[in-house]
Amino acid sequence: MLIADAGPLNAVVLRLYREGREVPLASFQAWALEQIRSLLPFDSAWWGNAAADPPALHEVFLHNCDASILREYSPYLEEDFFRAALAASPGVAVNLSDLTTRSRYVRTALYREFGRRFKVEWSLGTLLIEPTSSLYEFLTVWRHDRMHPFSESERQSKELLMPHLVEVHRAVRLRHFLRLPGVINREWAVADARGFLHEVSPAFVARLGTLWPHWRGSGLPGPLLPAVRAGRAYLSPELRLDVVPFGQLRYLSPRADGVLAQLSPREREVATLYTTGETYSAIARTLSLAPATVRNHIARCFRKLGVNNKAELVRRLAEKE
Repeated sequence: MLIADAGPLNAVVLRLYREGREVPLASFQAWALEQIRSLLPFDSAWWGNAAADPPALHEVFLHNCDASILREYSPYLEEDFFRAALAASPGVAVNLSDLTTRSRYVRTALYREFGRRFKVEWSLGTLLIEPTSSLYEFLTVWRHDRMHPFSESERQSKELLMPHLVEVHRAVRLRHFLRLPGVINREWAVADARGFLHEVSPAFVARLGTLWPHWRGSGLPGPLLPAVRAGRAYLSPELRLDVVPFGQLRYLSPRADGVLAQLSPREREVATLYTTGETYSAIARTLSLAPATVRNHIARCFRKLGVNNKAELVRRLAEKE
């Protein structure tokens, strides 16, 4: 890299750290790409996460390209030699012109049936491995002018910039969720809608480990996934996991109180007796209540726990996994 290039690169890095941390999460990627364009001109881009095995795109932010690109790209995912080169060299910026000649590229099905339609004439990409989720975070920028390939100096600038870009994005993401009102910050995690963890506190890991001793890896335990995907709280007798959705991300905040915490002390007594087979009259005698009061307590239990009959109530109170 030419020493003269260090000044503009340093200016972009400083803007990312000084100004980027105050940019709202929803607009950060668009803002950050505009900063990069001042150093590294490009026409369109995609920035997102991907799994390696099997290959799959997860959350993807598109800049100046139609959303249909995701659908049209899917058939070429496994045969994309540019993607394979990124995956083979995490942290290294890959320039399409270093992988193949222009004449060979335009003869590939990838170009003829995909690249030409979306004006992907030249590609410059970098891929990093997220330390928590083990997903790939990638940013590839494209030029539409076939006469204007990316230079080696631009490739090096992209390579040096990418770790800073990812780290600032991470800080903005955390800042967004930790600013939520009423959040208890000791135990928390940020996951995507598929249940992959992107950020997590040690206390969160410890809590889940007590409930699922055999749980390992970058994805949440299976029983949590339906609630996380739906963006709603998970409830069991041992755990309440509050889920705050934000696009494809979820902020997770656990509590130990579980399903029974949704009920008042009297409702817990009534529900517990009811699930053992006691009749309204028997419960009323045991607790010195009127049968109508017992019915009202049961109705409130059904409403709070989202169930419609005794069998469902029994199942909800017995849920452990």
